[in-house]
Amino acid sequence: MTTTEPVLTRSSELAAFGASVTAGQLPADVVHHARRAFVDWTAALLAGIREPAAARVRAVAAGSGGDGPCGIVGTPLRTGAPFAALANAYTSHLLDYDDVYNPPSTTVHLGSCVWPAVLAIGQLRGLTGARLVAAHVAGFEVGARVACAAGPQHYESGWHVTGTAGHLAAAAAAANALGLSALETSHALGCAATQAAGVREVYGSDTKAMHPGKAAMDGVLAALLAESGLTSTDTAIEGERGLLRAITPRPYPELLTEGLGTHWHLLENGHKLYPSASLTHPAIDALLALDPVDPARIAAVEVRMAGFAATVTALGRPETGAAAKFSTAHCAAAALVHRRVGPAEFAEAVVHDPGIAALRAKVAVRADEAVTKRGCRVRITLHDGTEIRSAVDQNRGTPAAPLTDADLEDKLVTAGDAALGHRRTDRLVRACWALDTAPGLDELAALWSPAPGPGGPGTD
Repeated sequence: MTTTEPVLTRSSELAAFGASVTAGQLPADVVHHARRAFVDWTAALLAGIREPAAARVRAVAAGSGGDGPCGIVGTPLRTGAPFAALANAYTSHLLDYDDVYNPPSTTVHLGSCVWPAVLAIGQLRGLTGARLVAAHVAGFEVGARVACAAGPQHYESGWHVTGTAGHLAAAAAAANALGLSALETSHALGCAATQAAGVREVYGSDTKAMHPGKAAMDGVLAALLAESGLTSTDTAIEGERGLLRAITPRPYPELLTEGLGTHWHLLENGHKLYPSASLTHPAIDALLALDPVDPARIAAVEVRMAGFAATVTALGRPETGAAAKFSTAHCAAAALVHRRVGPAEFAEAVVHDPGIAALRAKVAVRADEAVTKRGCRVRITLHDGTEIRSAVDQNRGTPAAPLTDADLEDKLVTAGDAALGHRRTDRLVRACWALDTAPGLDELAALWSPAPGPGGPGTD
């Protein structure tokens, strides 16, 4: 009698891969990109610590999750693993300063979904840094493949890819950190798939950051439930009534498993110089590359962008800092007037500054299908008829123009100095770069979640 091996579904094959990732088997460049991702995510998290919305979410998370073993970064608060993941993920995405994986077919912020889930499990179970790096890679690879399989029609729909694919990424990361089997990981992915959500209508509000917040929270919950014996189906992602078919009319399920273990999407991840929607970054780069121009001399500014990019960032008169992050006109005006675009350029005072508003009104955003979403064409017309042009094909922070390790470190130092103080930040930077060799999370937790004191988190 002959027997045949059972045929793995794509969901179960992806789960088996996620469960199999170990730090010792990862290529050296993948491990280094994981370190880069951790430094960058920590910078984005600390940059958002003092935002009022982050404080509100922290308060609810701490109050709802009880006095658990997991820290809420930037505070002495501790709570349960799912709620710690929620608070840390929310804060890290709140300023739109976190990483961005944006090949032509999709855009997704995976760091803010994955790292909070990984750290929550790490503190819950006392894991080494090497285990956390492996879990991050597993989660990132699963999430990137789900995003790519959902394709451009999902990306350009009302769904937010970070909310959908991010759930799978966080669940895969948490499952790997827990050491779940391939079958248990498949159950965790199924549990995450049925919770996946997030709509773009809430862009420009406090609620957008709930998408990675809930992804991280639900991913941790899904993995813990799978560990306890909760089951799901092994076709939850690609099945006829699975996630992909629910969120897009044209899925590409073959991309779920293409190149598993040989093609590492993490190597193609991007990092942000500016705390705004990634689609605005080419225009910012193009304008900052010019010699300073007196705003009083400017009659008009034309920014030509890819069609979808132009639509998403066409807001001409944002009323809040959160909305201004999705306004190419605002980002362009800030770049021209302030010669920089950082968190301060999205403060309410800047959004409502008469000079910024007047220049914003002169910015016309045009769709140009000859331009990719990583590029733009800018033309400034002065009152005397002079034209100044600038073009970007690949904005800084994308794989073709990556930020250096020093750039990422500077980003962390700037955010950390403001949130924690310089001496604490100096030690934190070294600890972040050495995550893969850390015996545990105690040193990091002590650095970024200081005990209460008279001066709060900003004291040395």
